[in-house]
Amino acid sequence: MELRLFLVGFGNVGQGFARLLASRREWLIEEAYLSCRVVAITDWHYGTCIHPRGIDLEEALEAIRRGHSLSAKAEPTLPLIQTLEYDVLIELTPTNFKTGEPAYRHIRCALERGRHVITTNKGPMAHFLLELEELARRKGVCLGYEGTVLAGTPLIRLIRSHLRGAKIQKIEGIVNGTCNYILTRMAEGLDYHQALKEAQKHGYAEADPTVDVEGWDTAAKLMILSQVAFSRKLDPTHISRTGITGIRSEDIRQAGRNGGQWRLIGRLEAQKGHIRAVITPETLPGTHPLAHVKGTTNAVTIHTDCLSPITIMGPGAGRLETGFAVFSDLLQIHQRLRE
Repeated sequence: MELRLFLVGFGNVGQGFARLLASRREWLIEEAYLSCRVVAITDWHYGTCIHPRGIDLEEALEAIRRGHSLSAKAEPTLPLIQTLEYDVLIELTPTNFKTGEPAYRHIRCALERGRHVITTNKGPMAHFLLELEELARRKGVCLGYEGTVLAGTPLIRLIRSHLRGAKIQKIEGIVNGTCNYILTRMAEGLDYHQALKEAQKHGYAEADPTVDVEGWDTAAKLMILSQVAFSRKLDPTHISRTGITGIRSEDIRQAGRNGGQWRLIGRLEAQKGHIRAVITPETLPGTHPLAHVKGTTNAVTIHTDCLSPITIMGPGAGRLETGFAVFSDLLQIHQRLRE
């Protein structure tokens, strides 16, 4: 089987996915019986490249590594989505937490055309996941979004596939690597501003870290998980949200003296017909499984009615790690098409 891919967005995640696709070309053909041809790439910074016979991904990656572009300018994206011939749209543009645009229009347009879609874009999935899944069902196509929460760590697939039939009562966890890195470094002796500056230096935090440290990124992920686990859409204004900017070094030291660790916890809980969503820094005792999650690692604990709590841990961000989520979704689409 051959799938024609159209990549919208070729930043860190797009390049990570492209490296995986190029390096596993033989494996895909010999083991998965899948041939993938990237017929178009468009990116607001790197321009637009269209080759119906297939783009040489290694050449494209090398050009970008050398500081070159794919073309002189990027073509308008929506007309390309409406007119190009492709099987899978891979939407990897930067996230807009407030509205989900323009990624929402990109995804909806592709689904309306009967094309499969894979995205790591949290904005449209936080606001419109259930709506887009219903559209995909009506059009008989697949919508993959594993990389929107915990990057390549398969949390969404765990909930949707392996815990199918179990009634989920609560989900709680560390889903923002930037905050966890800052809190980890503060426990090791840095103050907040030193830890933030170090996180920015390593690329874990943006120049404006507000989305992470004030809990907005965590809120978007809770909005996605609420729809995945409870089939309930959350209003972001109804999420109780406190970030980590108010935590002092003395708070960190006091917790350490008592054997505890500060962590930013996002929590969803089913309560009498509605979903309670809370994001808050908490002091966890040393016996708590999330207390030992350090650095940029993420972890989520799922409570159900028929199993002991299950904790899944892994990288929550990263070029290759999130690129693998796209790769995994692509294999899932291929599997469904072969059934």
